[in-house]
Amino acid sequence: MFKRMTTSLSRPPQTIFFMKDSWKRVILYILLLPMILIIPNLITVLVDPSMNIDRYDQMTLAIEEDFRTENASIVDGVLTYETPIQATFGDLFTLYLGPQDLDRRTFNFVFEDTGVIFYISDIEFDQISYSDLNLLNHDFSSTDAEDLRVLDIALKTYIEQQPSITFVDITVQYIFSLVDYLFIVFLMSMMMLIFVTHVQFPFKLRFKLSVYLTTIWVFAELVLTLFHAEALDFLSILFVYVYHILAYRSVKVIKKGAI
Repeated sequence: MFKRMTTSLSRPPQTIFFMKDSWKRVILYILLLPMILIIPNLITVLVDPSMNIDRYDQMTLAIEEDFRTENASIVDGVLTYETPIQATFGDLFTLYLGPQDLDRRTFNFVFEDTGVIFYISDIEFDQISYSDLNLLNHDFSSTDAEDLRVLDIALKTYIEQQPSITFVDITVQYIFSLVDYLFIVFLMSMMMLIFVTHVQFPFKLRFKLSVYLTTIWVFAELVLTLFHAEALDFLSILFVYVYHILAYRSVKVIKKGAI
């Protein structure tokens, strides 16, 4: 796989010979290559596992606007309330005041009598007392900035303690990267089929060729992400197109039957 990767990056015309690869090898390459795109996120998690600022802002806004109610408070580590409430943020997280029907599509944090319980879907994964959260006292009707900040920090700390959330974040990023990669592969395969008619390859061989030639897109995207230059995404597409043109132009020098 490493040899195919380096060849695809440095000598695109030679990827023509990879069209003989079995579909098992091609599929393995497809599954492995997008992992390169999650490297920045993995580095970030290893260096600083804290919640990213966008998610924290979404959480604080949800707590301030939607997770407030009258006659509900934590006093000496015990929760009392009259009306259950809930708030959602970041599309993946739901907060509940009191036991309720849980959303099976999100991470659920339920404030119960003596602590917070963490559920994935409706399966309990962890729980922590208000004492351990440093949340012995809190008024859920309060609009005081300091009171809200204490609740924000307590919940942020608890979320950061859940490795399953980090795993899901990485997995979701991988899936999006895989889908983007396959989209580019399919797009370039179709373009070469429509516009490069002098080369009589069936679509399945063009698809295999694009799998390898699109390697440059993955590495270009990685570099742009590392340098926070996502606005230059068009360069990644340009590189892929140039690599395809170089590869298809080289076909005319290959004797019939060499592939």
